[in-house]
Amino acid sequence: MKKERCMLFFDIDGTLITTDGRRTFPESAKRALREARERGHLVYINTGRVMENVDDFIREVGFDGYVCGCGTYIVSEGEVMLHHRIPQERCREIAYKCRECHMMAIFEHTDHTGYDSALAGEDAGYQEILHYFKSMGRHMIDNIEDPEFCFDKFACWYEEGNPKLQEFIDYMSEDFTCIQREGNFLEVVPHGFSKATGIRFLMEKYDIPLERIYAFGDSNNDLDMLRYVQNSIAMGVCTEEVAEAASYRTDTVEQDGIEKAMRHFGMIE
Repeated sequence: MKKERCMLFFDIDGTLITTDGRRTFPESAKRALREARERGHLVYINTGRVMENVDDFIREVGFDGYVCGCGTYIVSEGEVMLHHRIPQERCREIAYKCRECHMMAIFEHTDHTGYDSALAGEDAGYQEILHYFKSMGRHMIDNIEDPEFCFDKFACWYEEGNPKLQEFIDYMSEDFTCIQREGNFLEVVPHGFSKATGIRFLMEKYDIPLERIYAFGDSNNDLDMLRYVQNSIAMGVCTEEVAEAASYRTDTVEQDGIEKAMRHFGMIE
């Protein structure tokens, strides 16, 4: 019996691809995603990355759309459905607060990536992150006062014991949510937006009930979507919080976890 049309949402890092530096996208996962679409299911990326940072080798597999920037930018069937914009002056205020509090930020916009050159030489790890973005050919803006400087959301790193960390979090809490990621790493997203709000937007657009929505993830920025849906799948390697939030736990990325879970739920044969 053919399964009714479902909507599937996939995180990228640690879910579709490995996080070991090789960034492997298993053939089994690609095959499963394509088969699900052939069977009429809607397949979406749901990521903290902004659209510019979704690599071509991921896009070329084929998706019905993308929920990017933790729900701040949504594309479906080639059309931009939603793009939440932060006023440029507010972006600059936040960037200067990052500088004051020694929060080493990557300011993410769907068209470019920003950073503060004043902090670029302070930390070897931050330099490595900047080098990665530059090596990928991203359009980089290093000046807060650049006419193009703006962002949809951002990520920031801080040194252990940073005395201004709580001050920064309190400052951001007025209009942003700070998600504590693994290590000394915050993901900062405007209030009212998350991977879960992206799912809700699309399920309402396509009139697909919650019981036919599936979400796959591994890290703490996936918690909102995993708690929102009834069918939540945690990868074999995931945070403790994700394991507790999910209704089903599959194998690792490398051990065909995506394909196994999709077969378990009847998306593919």
